[in-house]
Amino acid sequence: MCARRCAGAIPSTPGRKIPPAPPPPAAPSRAAHDGAGARMWREQMSAHVIEGLTGVVLAGGLGRRMGYANKGLLTVAGEAVLDRILARLAETCGHVLMVANDPMPYAGRNVRVVPDALPGHGALGGLHAALLNAPTDMVFVCGCDMPFISPALIRALAGMLDDRDAAVPRDGYGLQPLHAVYARRIAPLIPPALLRGDLKMGRFIGTLDALILPPEETAGFAAEADIFFNLNTPDDLEQARLAAARL
Repeated sequence: MCARRCAGAIPSTPGRKIPPAPPPPAAPSRAAHDGAGARMWREQMSAHVIEGLTGVVLAGGLGRRMGYANKGLLTVAGEAVLDRILARLAETCGHVLMVANDPMPYAGRNVRVVPDALPGHGALGGLHAALLNAPTDMVFVCGCDMPFISPALIRALAGMLDDRDAAVPRDGYGLQPLHAVYARRIAPLIPPALLRGDLKMGRFIGTLDALILPPEETAGFAAEADIFFNLNTPDDLEQARLAAARL
């Protein structure tokens, strides 16, 4: 299993490393008010496309620590990370698109590419573009450098969203806003934060009526791979390749 979490993770306690969550109990707690626990949703929503869900890949960032490489085009298990992500989204989401200000690197892929509406505002700006362009009311968002995203968790989060603003998993390291489902209607709430320069995903999520999947339930979806792992450095890429070889 990969040892590092997504850079988008919002730590539960700043400055203190939190150990990974323990394995889920035999009968996990219920998630929020609707009583849909992660294990139940994993069983009931095991393998189907959710037509009312759009999957969006955010392809921003300069990749400085990766030598300015396009991280989505790096290969893991002989396949571009982006293509791994798109394949998983295609088996999960009725619609798929990308947010990228330069569509040229992704030419030839059967995916719609849209730019940021307000460029230069990081992941929160990418979420804004995703919500503006999604044709469905539910929108899943992830980064382009996450080779182990979980279709089962995506389906579970979509099933739990109900009338909430967002469904966001939390693991032992904190919130994981770049493996989360959002309601399209919250798009107008984002520009004021962007214009204030308040770009923290965790702070924005704190203003929402968000369902937070607890660590013990999130862990049930990460038994075989570190689903929130992302690529920032050459060492991360090597770790991902080794982990993929073990799957």
